[in-house]
Amino acid sequence: MKRYLGHLIRSAERRVEHFLNAQVLDRSREDFGAMRGDVIEGKPTIYALAAAVSVYCNRDSRYYHDKELLEAMNLAMDFIGRWQRDNGALDYPTCNFNSAADTSFCFKRLFAAYRVLELYEPAGADKLVDTLREKYRFVMRRSLEMIRTGGFHTPNHRWGITAALMQGAGLFPDLAPELMARAGQYLAEGIDGSADGEYAERSTGNYNAVVNNAMMAMYEESGDPDYLGYVARNLHMMLTYIDPDGTIFTQNSTRQDQGKADYPDKYFYQYLFMASLPEEKLGEYGKYREEFDAAAHRIIRDNQERGDLAPDCLHIVMAHKAMYEHKFSGCGFPDTYRKYFRDAGVLRVKNGRYGYSVLSGKSAFLYVKFGELPLFVKIGESVGSCRNFIPETMEVEEGKCTLKSTVYTSYYQPFGESQGTNDWWKMDHTRREILNNARLDIQVEIAEAADGLSLRIKAEGLSRVPLRVQICTPKDAVLEHDCFHLRTDAGGWMILKSGMAQLRQGDRTVEFGPGFGTHEFGGHYSGEEVNASGYTVYLNEYTPFEKTVDIRLVAAGNRDLQ
Repeated sequence: MKRYLGHLIRSAERRVEHFLNAQVLDRSREDFGAMRGDVIEGKPTIYALAAAVSVYCNRDSRYYHDKELLEAMNLAMDFIGRWQRDNGALDYPTCNFNSAADTSFCFKRLFAAYRVLELYEPAGADKLVDTLREKYRFVMRRSLEMIRTGGFHTPNHRWGITAALMQGAGLFPDLAPELMARAGQYLAEGIDGSADGEYAERSTGNYNAVVNNAMMAMYEESGDPDYLGYVARNLHMMLTYIDPDGTIFTQNSTRQDQGKADYPDKYFYQYLFMASLPEEKLGEYGKYREEFDAAAHRIIRDNQERGDLAPDCLHIVMAHKAMYEHKFSGCGFPDTYRKYFRDAGVLRVKNGRYGYSVLSGKSAFLYVKFGELPLFVKIGESVGSCRNFIPETMEVEEGKCTLKSTVYTSYYQPFGESQGTNDWWKMDHTRREILNNARLDIQVEIAEAADGLSLRIKAEGLSRVPLRVQICTPKDAVLEHDCFHLRTDAGGWMILKSGMAQLRQGDRTVEFGPGFGTHEFGGHYSGEEVNASGYTVYLNEYTPFEKTVDIRLVAAGNRDLQ
């Protein structure tokens, strides 16, 4: 870690610069002491203060024992004390008020900053530091009332609340009985971590890390290693959700991070925390220490090489001597993996040349990434209210995956008797008999090859349905064919009627096809999903049919295939 501590410190200093520049110093304003924002709120200031406390306490920072910063922190905590509701709530004022969950997220940073003060600043050495410390204690103690009595919205909220209750119980022993009793009510529900390491929201881009953070806090407060098991399983799983270009695959998330490409920076301190623990603390998960060490090193190395700000975790690293002094022994993510998450309906594969994901229950059922070049595949299927092939079953074999779905042409039948009203909207249509008078079966077999994938698509049953195999590409790539050359634009599309097309972006070229195009239907006017952020190449055919579509990497002097 020694070689990266400067990066963590300099990045924290950049955040503190922003805090100081954005702090409101007009005493007549309600938000005096806070950071300016679209609305008056405390969370951004509370989060910035964790970095501020860290650099103030760090001898290697230019802000070490800086009097101006200390004064700014006291002003900021004065604002937090005024802004906090009398019931202890620290609102998220764009939607959540009197929220135990949002108060707990603020508490998390308050507690972390306070912990750094306790570790690095002896009581009585500086009256202004002691004053700041007491302001932290006042806000935290008051917030625990809302955290204890309030409620939540989402699965991860429960564990943020529980972690705060346990931390509060340790900080304020006189409150411990009622705080731990409330924590027990949440824990009685059971923690939603699967054997594969997934949490309920499947949020690889955000909330996995939120829950891991809570589990780490619960372990530290209780000493119960079972909490570490959830973190270890999730972090091990996350290594199979990192794509060949080092970004996280988020398409299976149920939350707002779904589809957003992001680097795993927020997991850095979690891998470091687990790697820095003695093997006996990890128990059966001690076998993962080497991969956790290598992952933490790779994340912070890549972050520094990209020129990004370091993850906002100096306050966590400074609070753990083992993390601060950790010596990396490896660096990297797994070169290959193959993991079928049966409960989630996700197959993740990385083979050293490319990576791909197959998703059951999703209209975009296949994602492929060659280096930084991504593609995804859908099949447009307009039958009644259905608009896309959505796999209902997934069968996984070595080197092959088979998806299947069945849809019916369905129609209401007349009631045959009065419903007591002639108003259509007041009738109970759930009581109607449904007529299914035809069915369409689609099967997609996805087979691996050294240079890519082969999709064998079979549609049988109902005839004359104009299906549309959609190869969805990024914008601003070059698309070529013997008969054309174009640059892809967002929202654009074409039909590939024959031959192979080549897509080039950066240093990767991918070939797909052969094309087919017996119709020009591009999708239904009602309910059709549109690839607005990328370009779509259609391969169109009427049912029934059986076609094979290849997606493969074009080797540059065979180097890509070595």
